[in-house]
Amino acid sequence: MADENLPLFLGLNDKTVTDIPKTVEKQRYMVSVAPKAANPGRWVEQPRMPIPTGEHAVIECHGKIHSIAGYAKHRVDQNFHQVYDPARKSWTMKAPFPHPCNHVAGVSIGTKIYTFGGFVEQNRCPHSKCFVYDAATDQWAPIAPISRPRGAVSAIVLDGKIHLLGGRDVRSVEWHEVYDPQTNKYSDRASMRGSTGTQPFVGQRDHMGVAVVDGKIHAIAGRMDSYDFNTSLNAVYDPKADSWSFRAPLPTARSGPSCVYIDGKIVVFGGEATGKVFGTNEIYDPKSDSWEAGTPMAIPRHGLHGATCAVIGNMVHVPGGGPVPGGQVQGAYHDAFTFD
Repeated sequence: MADENLPLFLGLNDKTVTDIPKTVEKQRYMVSVAPKAANPGRWVEQPRMPIPTGEHAVIECHGKIHSIAGYAKHRVDQNFHQVYDPARKSWTMKAPFPHPCNHVAGVSIGTKIYTFGGFVEQNRCPHSKCFVYDAATDQWAPIAPISRPRGAVSAIVLDGKIHLLGGRDVRSVEWHEVYDPQTNKYSDRASMRGSTGTQPFVGQRDHMGVAVVDGKIHAIAGRMDSYDFNTSLNAVYDPKADSWSFRAPLPTARSGPSCVYIDGKIVVFGGEATGKVFGTNEIYDPKSDSWEAGTPMAIPRHGLHGATCAVIGNMVHVPGGGPVPGGQVQGAYHDAFTFD
């Protein structure tokens, strides 16, 4: 279901913008210093979203892809809930998000989606509200709020619990909380800092990519306060030791990338920096602790939050996102990456 009245791309404040500005050609960064992968993968275009959207949560739940809240239709505080069914290759609209905002973190466990925080203004004014969505009933309900308001949190499920990493209140933070859906309570874990005084800070980051590999969480890239201060850190959290360590850094520092673990590799693509929007796609092998270059995105984008992308079978779906640095243009473009 596509809204025929809406273009594929739409300006946020400038309503005359109905496509990607031509000036972005000079801002696109597509390359990597990493060696080319033996299997760099490929991108496959998918049915467009109904509404061009950016800075939204993207979550796979029960075989479908959910896009929640974000910038859309000339506002930064939308409540749209767009759902893609890959079996039917079509989009539908579901129950609106209860608290219109952007930079929401979201993950799924079973048939339920959990969301945490977000911003009510453009990349600022965080809130602490959290919700659960039941895909079986198409209903939202409140859950316990996070202890400290923030947006642009990275969220990931590990052993049935939801880890909430970093984010920003007024500035970037290193906080690490874990939400237990069974008890509806939060607990603190080792904050995102190095284990010795000589190690770089892992934390005080937002707009990161996260992935679970062999029971450990990788927190990759991101930024401190703004995309003027991006990082390439690849920090690993060990829940058994409740501590952080470091592995080979991402070759191309950036914030706002999408990140996923698939077919034994971590794939990191997209993102933004000052004057740049990334199509760069870099692939990490946890066994060799090394990076390779994958096939760049056809249309470079950034600004997918929470899980940052959605895996269905062998396809990594990337619906929407901003095709220019910052938040002035949103897209309905939808494609998927695969190694097959």
